[in-house]
Amino acid sequence: MNYIRLARSYPNYLGYGMLHYFFSCMGQTFLISTFVPYFVDSLSVTNSSFSLIYGFATISSAFVLPQAGKLIDRFRLRNISLMVGVGLSLACLLTSFASNTIILFFGLLCLRFFGQGMMVLIGSTSIARYFDLTRGKALSLSSMGLPIAESFMPVIIIYLIHGFGWPATWQILGLATFVIFVPTAIMLVKSNNPFQYVPEEKKPSKTDVHVRQDASRKEVLRDWRFYMLLPGLIFLPLFITGMFIHQNLLADANGWTMQWMASCFVGFGIARISTNFIAGSLIDRFSSRNVFIFYLLPIALGLGVLLLGQHPWLAMMYMILAGITASLSGLTSASLWAEIYGVRHLGAIKSMTATLMILASALGPLIIGFGLENSPDATLVVSILIIALITAMSWIGIRATDRQRKMAV
Repeated sequence: MNYIRLARSYPNYLGYGMLHYFFSCMGQTFLISTFVPYFVDSLSVTNSSFSLIYGFATISSAFVLPQAGKLIDRFRLRNISLMVGVGLSLACLLTSFASNTIILFFGLLCLRFFGQGMMVLIGSTSIARYFDLTRGKALSLSSMGLPIAESFMPVIIIYLIHGFGWPATWQILGLATFVIFVPTAIMLVKSNNPFQYVPEEKKPSKTDVHVRQDASRKEVLRDWRFYMLLPGLIFLPLFITGMFIHQNLLADANGWTMQWMASCFVGFGIARISTNFIAGSLIDRFSSRNVFIFYLLPIALGLGVLLLGQHPWLAMMYMILAGITASLSGLTSASLWAEIYGVRHLGAIKSMTATLMILASALGPLIIGFGLENSPDATLVVSILIIALITAMSWIGIRATDRQRKMAV
C-alpha cells in the first residue's frame, strides 16, 4: 500500500498520531531553547545553572514515565489523550508564572513529561501497535507532526515573544493546546474504536521477530541483544539535546550568529520531512532493524562537515544531515521493539526505553556543554568515534536477532 492509499484508508488514525507528535513540541528541547535567554535574564541565572535545572527536570520526568506508559496498554487512548492534553496545557500555564527557579523547575518537569514524554509515547505506540505490514509508512506519516513543528514553531515563538513577552507566549501555547489538541484528539478516535485497544495476540508477520510472542518488559531486560541496541537508541537524544541547548557555544566557536543558527532549523525540519517519506518505505521493505544499524551515519558525516572550517553554510549542511538521522531515529525507535518483542506490552517497553532516552537527554547539556566550552573540535571527533562503536554494536545485536529468526522458521 502506497502513502496516498494509506492516508485515504486511515486518515483519523494517522491524524491522531500526527497530532500527538506535533503538540509534543511544547516539551521538546528545540522549542524550550528559544526561551533560554529570557529565563536567564528574568531569573538572573547563568546558562550552567539553567542546564542543571533543565537536566534535573528532565530526569525527574523520566522516572515517572515508565509507570504512566503502562496506562497505554490498559486504558482507552481517548481518555489518556484527554488527561495528557489538559496536563500539557497546565504545564504551559505554570511555566508562564516562573518567577523563581522552583516554579521554573516544576514547569519544565511537566513540559518534559507531558510533552516530550507522553505525547510522543502515545503517538508512536498507538501507530506501531495497530499497523503491521505498513508500519513504516504509517509512522513516517504520523511522525511528520514533529518536523513540521520544528520547521516553523521557533520562528512563531520568536515573533510571539517580541510581541507579547515570554510569559504571555507560554499562556498562548497552553490555550492552543487546550482549545485545539483536546477536542481534536477526542474527535479523531470515537469512543469504542478498536484503534484504542491493544490488539489480540496473533501469529507474527514476516516483519515480526519475537524472542517469544509478545515479550514482557522483564523478558526484554533479560535479553542480551537489548543491551547491544540500547546505546544506539540513547546516543542521539544525549548528543542532539546537548548540541541544541548549547548551540550558542557552537556558534561562538565558529563566528556564527544565533539568527543564522535559528535559520538552520529550517534545513533540519525539511530534511526530517523529506527523509520520513523515504525511510517509511525502507522500513517496510527492509525492516526497521536493518535501517537502525546505519541511522547514526548521517550525523557522523555532519560532524565531519563541521570539522572542515567555519563557513556558515557548513552549519546548514550539518543541520540537514542531523535532520536525516533524527528522522531515521524517530521511525526506527518507534517500530524496532514492535518487530522484535511484539505489541502486547509495547507501551510498557517503549516507556522504559523512553525513560532511558530522556535520562540521556538530561545528561546531554552537561556533557556536550563541557566539551564545547573546552574543545569543540575534540568533542566532535570523539562523538564520531563513539558513533562508529555504537554502529558495530547495533550490527551485532541485529544480526543475532536475524539468526534466531531463521532458526525459529
